[in-house]
Amino acid sequence: MSSATTGPVTVFSDARAVLAESIVWDPASERLRWTDITLGTLNTADAHGTILSSVPLPPPLASFQPRAGGGFVAALGDTIVVTDPDGAVEREIARVEHAMDGMRFNEGKCDPFGRFLVGSMNLTTGEPDAALYSVEADGTTRLLRGGFGVTNGIEWSDDGTVMYVTDTSASTVYRASYGPDGELGELQPFIVGAAHDGLVRDDEGCFWSAVYGGGRVERYSPDGSHLETVELSAPNVTSVAFGGPDMSTLFVGTARENLTEEQLEQSPQSGAVLAVPTRVHGFPANTFSG
Repeated sequence: MSSATTGPVTVFSDARAVLAESIVWDPASERLRWTDITLGTLNTADAHGTILSSVPLPPPLASFQPRAGGGFVAALGDTIVVTDPDGAVEREIARVEHAMDGMRFNEGKCDPFGRFLVGSMNLTTGEPDAALYSVEADGTTRLLRGGFGVTNGIEWSDDGTVMYVTDTSASTVYRASYGPDGELGELQPFIVGAAHDGLVRDDEGCFWSAVYGGGRVERYSPDGSHLETVELSAPNVTSVAFGGPDMSTLFVGTARENLTEEQLEQSPQSGAVLAVPTRVHGFPANTFSG
């Protein structure tokens, strides 16, 4: 397996997001969507990066994923809702009671079997009292694992028998057994040593991880060995997802949060969605069966 060849990084959309996250490419419409968590907006851009709509939902809009039949499943502060195709909330399907005040939902992705998995994070103390939850189509919610500081990037193997989940505060991407029953096995460290945030897998079985505060995306082999680094012009790198007509463009979300005015002047592309052409390809997002 050779190292992936990446082309020059460009600005796909100068979104000026406070916190761009949860990037999703829609192959049918050739549109890219992402949330600005802090503002609570669900943003849609065409294939050229022109923003077509910015739909407000109750902030924080932590993450969202496509819903079978149209619309989305979305994680707000402590609730899970489903929306219509335009992003308007239809109904709440689940609610959790976080361990303490100052916590919210964070990263969420659908597994290969139609569930929505969503983690939480502690915005105040950083203590490991966040968790990972699984939400079924009927709203049934299971606590899969506690003990996270900042639950983040989620991925699966092709057959769904291995799950990967990130704890940014522990600088670790974990892996564990998984399957159709939705049970999560014992977590084992897979990639360690940086503030890993978003995570996505390509068609060579390699992983691309956004490094928050590091201004880069790193690519790792299926066994967790480092392969290459993509340097970016914005320090706070968040979400990564493949898209484009042939699913070979790596879209990268960035954030303006936690930066001083001087840092924003030095890194004016902070808050943008960036595009990195690659020679590998990704996969369409899994859908929520609800």
